[in-house]
Amino acid sequence: MLGSKNRQSGFTLIELMIAVAIIGVAVAIAIPNFTRMYIDYEAKATASEITRFLVMARTRAQTSNQTLTVGIVLVNGVVSMTASNLAGAQTFRNGFDAGHMVPLVFSAGGIPNGGAVQFDSNGVRTGVPGAGVQTITVGGIVGGAPSTQYRINIAQSGIAGLVRL
Repeated sequence: MLGSKNRQSGFTLIELMIAVAIIGVAVAIAIPNFTRMYIDYEAKATASEITRFLVMARTRAQTSNQTLTVGIVLVNGVVSMTASNLAGAQTFRNGFDAGHMVPLVFSAGGIPNGGAVQFDSNGVRTGVPGAGVQTITVGGIVGGAPSTQYRINIAQSGIAGLVRL
């Protein structure tokens, strides 16, 4: 055909720049949300792991017919948990990374950044803080603001439960 121009298909530079700008804005909006979700997940995983360890220690105290003291501390982003008998011999331990967690709060701040829970041979919680529910609060910080907080409640009966605050 005479007079028809040969058309080339493809994207112009302006179209590509607009697409890249839209993707950049979407990523900039999404990254803080993903960070918060990850830290919230880490807080829940940390609280769940501590709860699981307490349940295991209580069961071990009952099955071995001895009193066990569980020590829990958070130092440099690592939670360390140990269970020891009254003679001080360590019966078992566990540790895991919790890099984004703020210091654990035991019993409403009574024991900052660490503490102990003790179970007698019947699985009953004994020792500090005595009667009532002993608590451990777990959470993180995102951009200076606290993430979702979780509280582990250890009843006098020795039963441990996890609650989202």
